[in-house]
Amino acid sequence: MNVPFMRHTFVLIVIAAVGLAVFRIVTAPDRIAERRNTARTVCTSAGGEWVTDGRNEYCRRPGAPTP
Repeated sequence: MNVPFMRHTFVLIVIAAVGLAVFRIVTAPDRIAERRNTARTVCTSAGGEWVTDGRNEYCRRPGAPTP
């Protein structure tokens, strides 16, 4: 194998991995908000109540033990 070819391939893979990691970090708040909204919707449609306790958010359903 040609050493410069392997070196360029390695550099391209590292650049792609770093780029994807940065993309995941930058888009994390949007994904977290979407999951929270989905959880809130599922909670209310199942007859529960979405409760905020300080910084914690959870679903309180009738008859279920509280956290």
